[in-house]
Amino acid sequence: MSQAPAVHGFVAQGFEPVRDAFAQNLASGEELGATFSVVQDGETIIDLYGGARDEDRSEPLGPDDLFNVWSTTKGMAALCIGMAVERGLLDYQAPVATYWPEFAVNGKEAITVETLLSHASGIQGADTPATTEEMLDIPTFSARLAAQAPLFPPGSANAYNAGVFGHWVDALLRRTDGRSLMDFFADEVATPLKADVWIGLPSDQHHRRAPIVAPWAPMMAASPPATDPIVKSAMGSPRMSPLEANRPDWMAAGNGAAGGSANARGIARVYGALARGGELEGVRILSSESVDRMVAQRRASKDKVLGVWVRWAAGFILSANGLYGPNDTSFGHSGWGGSFGFADPENKLGVSYAMNLMAPNLAGDPRGGRLVTETYKCLGLG
Repeated sequence: MSQAPAVHGFVAQGFEPVRDAFAQNLASGEELGATFSVVQDGETIIDLYGGARDEDRSEPLGPDDLFNVWSTTKGMAALCIGMAVERGLLDYQAPVATYWPEFAVNGKEAITVETLLSHASGIQGADTPATTEEMLDIPTFSARLAAQAPLFPPGSANAYNAGVFGHWVDALLRRTDGRSLMDFFADEVATPLKADVWIGLPSDQHHRRAPIVAPWAPMMAASPPATDPIVKSAMGSPRMSPLEANRPDWMAAGNGAAGGSANARGIARVYGALARGGELEGVRILSSESVDRMVAQRRASKDKVLGVWVRWAAGFILSANGLYGPNDTSFGHSGWGGSFGFADPENKLGVSYAMNLMAPNLAGDPRGGRLVTETYKCLGLG
């Protein structure tokens, strides 16, 4: 009989059922290596890790190992725009072309920053075949996107910008603040909050990345490509394999849509600050008024790419139907395969789950969902 994977870290008194649920996830075989963390009113009350960092389960996950968190990165990128807005560098209601004149072609002159960030611009990705290498050249690919025409009237619908949301953020920051998204996030968010989250992982940190594992990747590669032009541009140009996240150039590129390297502890610290109106442990990254402006609902409709109903703020997903706990005031972002991070301002919670064994879904992974459910039960809110 094989020994159950060890669970490391801690839970505050009264949260033992969360640790039990985490252990059950590991023992079930649904999990490989995973992390789960909760910050409540500035204090870390749950910080768990366990399992293996490799597919053959020969190497245990370490306390500071990182994962590719896919679109969970988008929430970190959206925060940087919120900070730029607070500093007067950007305005959510202003046309993108105010800051990026080259964007004002092919009917995109009136597209506002918030329309772009709420996935309603009509540009979801490249409209002609593209390679991963091209996509990872962030400034060059951003210019390519800026030259395109929308595939639907801007503002009339939303269609998820799966691989290029970070390109928009990077371009806007470069033209207003002068720094790339990678550098802005490191300087203004990760370092002040002591959050182990990276948008662009330096080569001397690559050894900390637990490889992404996706047993279903060959089946995905063999499936027919999308024919709908909107879905094809978002998900098929380039058509990415989940295993590309293990490439050194992917780790280093600074892709704010899908290339963040983090563990749950780091992401929970960022959302823990936002849940307290922008402050954690005496470090304020944003005013409470700016947090409110950033996460105000911009759109609510069925997404043309995701195929599900989504409430969008300026780059954040707003909770609905229990996505991020019981409160619809919660906001965050989820990543392909299972990771997520969110803030619950009503209960001053920052919550995150990150792992290396990907499930074939974009959101709603039951492994992390069980941990969130148990957390709220322990809080007496479930």
